[in-house]
Amino acid sequence: MSSVAPQSNKKSAIKGGKKEKVLGTIAGWLIRLLSFTLRIEFRNDEYFQKINGPVILVFWHGHIIPAIAAWFRKCPRPHGLSALTSASRDGAIIEHTLRVYGISAVRGSSSRRGTTALRELKKTLDSGSDICITPDGPRGPARVLQGGPLKLSQLTGCALLPLRVVCVSSWKLKTWDSFEIPKPFSKIYLCIDTPLFVPRDFSTEELEALRLNLEKELSQPPAIH
Repeated sequence: MSSVAPQSNKKSAIKGGKKEKVLGTIAGWLIRLLSFTLRIEFRNDEYFQKINGPVILVFWHGHIIPAIAAWFRKCPRPHGLSALTSASRDGAIIEHTLRVYGISAVRGSSSRRGTTALRELKKTLDSGSDICITPDGPRGPARVLQGGPLKLSQLTGCALLPLRVVCVSSWKLKTWDSFEIPKPFSKIYLCIDTPLFVPRDFSTEELEALRLNLEKELSQPPAIH
């Protein structure tokens, strides 16, 4: 998954073929099997009940696996879900992983197909489906929130919903995002924070202040006891 900025990349192409499809599908079924062993608890999921329309879920790139696994098991939303993934081969793998769960993908990022992806995301929200974005993806820096989700909320009027993921026991890979894989039979907390609505008349300075606050909020470990 990735963040997106509204910029033009006419020559960018979506990458990925049969190899990525096979790898992604296998990964999806492995995560699905793992998800059945996990104990999952939502915190503050009442925020979902207060929003009738589609939402923009944001969580860090390193939490893709526990977020997908938990969402599959305990999805509290009646809406469909689409995810933003990069236009790279890695994005193709993630796209096919998500398909195992019935999650569709919009391909693009801040560096490739940015404008096209932004239009597709807006169209997805207008159709009534939720979307999820990892705002520090696809290449980081880790836990630095890019401005794409804020712009999308401002453009559509849809709520931004911060989603913090806590794995009680997991493996952390030595990757740029400290990619996290929950251990079988461990517990996962999904903590929903207060929905944010970005006014259309917000100035550049106000958007930056909101971006910094959201970045800080997503990075703070919630109390889980």
